[in-house]
Amino acid sequence: MSSALPATNLPGAIPTLNSRGFMLEALDEYATEFAAVAGQAHHEVLDMGCAYGVATLAALDKGAKVCACDMEPAHLNILTERAKPEHKAALRTVVGLLPDVEFSAQSFDAILASRVIHFLTGDDIRITLRKMFNWLTPGGKLFLVVDTPYMPGWNSIVPSYETKKAAGEPWPGFIPDFASVRRTSAGDPPAPEFLNTLDPDILARECKAAGFDVQRASFFGLQRLGKDSNGREHAGCMAVKPISV
Repeated sequence: MSSALPATNLPGAIPTLNSRGFMLEALDEYATEFAAVAGQAHHEVLDMGCAYGVATLAALDKGAKVCACDMEPAHLNILTERAKPEHKAALRTVVGLLPDVEFSAQSFDAILASRVIHFLTGDDIRITLRKMFNWLTPGGKLFLVVDTPYMPGWNSIVPSYETKKAAGEPWPGFIPDFASVRRTSAGDPPAPEFLNTLDPDILARECKAAGFDVQRASFFGLQRLGKDSNGREHAGCMAVKPISV
């Protein structure tokens, strides 16, 4: 099995093999913090929807034991080949898809789901967060990163999203026919059927509803856009499972 990543027409963004967009090669602030926390963990940590494992590899470099889970077996094969020989014993891979995948209760000290849950409906996001709460050890940390309505490829939805959010709709950035609003360029992968774009307020709301204490929720920019970023293409949330639950 070759460990080579697929060719890309977007520097820093590697297309996935399952029509779920791209893996970004640079760690954002939430993935960076996940890797640091993972390096201090006593138990295994989970990289959910890991793709080719940029965050998994960073956590392994910090000394973590990592369960890398993805819906695409070929991603996990490439990740395993990319891992350093001395880290392979600390890496476990699982083929799984949210919200159906199951893990044991209190088995992870930290979980990262980077650019994953926006592929879920609102109901499935709620199921997923309750499961992740159960999978974490008391005091364990959850790191979420999502795409927002402000991404240039589909920011035509912003007026509708902002109107719906002001009206109190729970999932104002849900795009039921994603292909109809997505701007594409040559080499882009096929579009998923829908995309549930999110923001920091929604992430914080749903994490609190699942039982987490939210430590931080914020917008941040798409790194590869540099000075052209509007600073809101992504949203992240870091939340903690209370010790006394």
